[in-house]
Amino acid sequence: MFSIIHTEYKRDMGTLLGHVLPGTFFIGFSFWWTWAIFQRYTLWHKKKQTKHSMCYRNSASYHCFFFQNLPIEGIVKLMAITIGILGETITGFENGQFVHYGNAQHITMFFFFGLNGIVDIIMFYTNFLPKKLDYLTASLGFAVEAFLFANHLHGRSSMDKQVHYYLNYAVMACAISTLAEMRYQKSIIPSICRVLFTMVQGFWFYTVGFILYPPNGWAPWNQEDHDQMMNITTLYCWHYILAIICVIIIGSISSFFAQECGLKEDNLLLVEYGRVNDEESSSDDEGRTSLRK
Repeated sequence: MFSIIHTEYKRDMGTLLGHVLPGTFFIGFSFWWTWAIFQRYTLWHKKKQTKHSMCYRNSASYHCFFFQNLPIEGIVKLMAITIGILGETITGFENGQFVHYGNAQHITMFFFFGLNGIVDIIMFYTNFLPKKLDYLTASLGFAVEAFLFANHLHGRSSMDKQVHYYLNYAVMACAISTLAEMRYQKSIIPSICRVLFTMVQGFWFYTVGFILYPPNGWAPWNQEDHDQMMNITTLYCWHYILAIICVIIIGSISSFFAQECGLKEDNLLLVEYGRVNDEESSSDDEGRTSLRK
């Protein structure tokens, strides 16, 4: 009896954590992208009327001011992905056999986001890879995630399917927004769309985990009740409101920092934005090396 209870406890808590961990990953990156995008846009807007004017351009990843000589975003991606893959692999085994096949889907999803992290690192240090491959691998990661979740629901309850369908909408929007960024690099709108949908995805991961696998003491949802499923739809829309508010708050603080906190022309942030502008005026090869000069 104790063995059965212990196994069920591990399975439920593992499933809850399996939603919380990727949710944290996507929320963290969406917050960081929001900060970096609005800071870059504000600096461009501040300088566009001067002799140092630059053309605003987005990028698939962003450099950290405090770690200017490291591809910190790619490194963090790889670290998070490695932890995720190890966790899913270890918890997928029981009695020496790999029996939790859903973990294999999660490992596959992590692999493609890890591929994007590897591309980020290689493109930071070398000019070997084709330009815009970072956008492509990021979009591919989201697309594979959406495909796996769309085929992840056989035999599940109506509410379980519903919340995963809604998750899929946000994931596909992330993939499309990333491709739009690749196509329209001079516009901030696709970048805002990417961070918005990524943020919604992260928030919704948390919500799905607590709906399907509530902690002890929490009232469970009736997963076949029509009224509760209607509430799920409303709750999903509220996540977009929350994400919009977060983007406005983070973007405003980031813009204030860029506008008022003494960014100089020789500041590293300006050098990075100059690197992005160099990609347009000359070539990607010249642009990437300027950050490290």
